[in-house]
Amino acid sequence: MVEQGAVVLLTSVETARRLGISKDRWIFPLAGAQANDTFALSERHELHRSPAIRLAGRRAFEIAGLGTDDVELVDIYSCFPSAVQVAAAELGLALDDPARPLTVTGGLTFAGGPWCNYVTHSIATMAQRLRERPGAKGLITANGGYLTKHAFGIYGTEPPASGFAYEDVQADVDQEPRTEAADGYTGTAAVEAWTVNYGRDGSPFQTFVSVRTPTGARTFAKIDDRDASAHIADTDIAGASIEVAADGSARLN
Repeated sequence: MVEQGAVVLLTSVETARRLGISKDRWIFPLAGAQANDTFALSERHELHRSPAIRLAGRRAFEIAGLGTDDVELVDIYSCFPSAVQVAAAELGLALDDPARPLTVTGGLTFAGGPWCNYVTHSIATMAQRLRERPGAKGLITANGGYLTKHAFGIYGTEPPASGFAYEDVQADVDQEPRTEAADGYTGTAAVEAWTVNYGRDGSPFQTFVSVRTPTGARTFAKIDDRDASAHIADTDIAGASIEVAADGSARLN
């Protein structure tokens, strides 16, 4: 365990002036937006996409009157590599731009963060970085659940012309297409995605699979076979034919 602490003080310009806080330390929230993807993972239209990130992120930029190229600093919530990859794709951010890395803290992998409190640290760090670059803008993202709950904040060293604004775009996200969940499905299907589970000895022993039925519905299953899992660990099985049993077990055809 590592002890960490961060605090964000939010006040009015009038109070900051009254307290004698130097103007070169002022950071302004410019815009924000939030939305949730469907909590039912089996109903998500595509596992590698996030309508909530795309629509809420876009709206945050629209409110701020900015484009992605106008933001010099970025911190994408980094609970897993896929969370960064999906967010970057939906927001139109490059994964490998040395001039604009996707974290200001080092990310959860390297900087760490207290449980449910990482974004306090990213906001505090963003404030420090923006003070070093007067006129710059910064984007911070947050997520929770299985890449489900998403929030966006854009910050700068100058106040927004029309004041801070925030929107919940859930109604727009709810209009996005979903996939039918085929709970209890048995029969032949096609592999959509998979994760190999490893034991403490470092060897693969189980594989979790997301599969599509012939009608396009989705269900989840698992392969409890060490040899098959070892094979899958070194093989691209996307689209492979798989047989799903009533108990949720599966085997490749």
